Amino acid sequence: MREVSKRREVTMNSGEDITSVPSACLKAFLLYDDFTLARRAKGRLEEAAAHCVESNCKVHPWRADLLDEPALADAALADALDAELMLLALGHTVFLPSPVQRWLEVWAACRSVPDAALALLTPPRASSATTLLASELEALARRHGLTWLASFHGATGGDAETSSAAMLADLHQREHVVTPVLRDVLAGPVPYRFFGLNE
Repeated sequence: MREVSKRREVTMNSGEDITSVPSACLKAFLLYDDFTLARRAKGRLEEAAAHCVESNCKVHPWRADLLDEPALADAALADALDAELMLLALGHTVFLPSPVQRWLEVWAACRSVPDAALALLTPPRASSATTLLASELEALARRHGLTWLASFHGATGGDAETSSAAMLADLHQREHVVTPVLRDVLAGPVPYRFFGLNE
């Protein structure tokens, strides 16, 4: 039986381990403004994970408007730091509100997963405004070295299931690859404990 390695969950306040998540578990952080779209996104990720033999999916949903409150934004950030996938399910947003934009910038800069991915899920009847939102998020992904998984429509057909399964399979495959950045981190000196946050 293959042992599942453990990885550390980063916290904002103490810097101590509060739980270990098996590496065969994909952690997806779901930021949403539309409950129906978020429920569909969560279901699709879990269905796709069920098709991957050695992987399951842990989805952490947060409402985007909660990021207006600093204490909740900090809690969401602590929850999202080790997410492999940042999925935005936005059905009512044309441009990113500045609290969400700032929060995404901080998450991207402080994340503990170097090859994390960013994706956008929009309603099936997406307008040209969705293209602007997708462009804004793609630019953010490029600035921070995130993998941009493009914009997906929240359709209910089989194509969405296929693309979700392919996306999850790709992320599962990438989690077993030791990247040069990860190799340097593992071989390097022990980092500072809190990185200057909340000290």
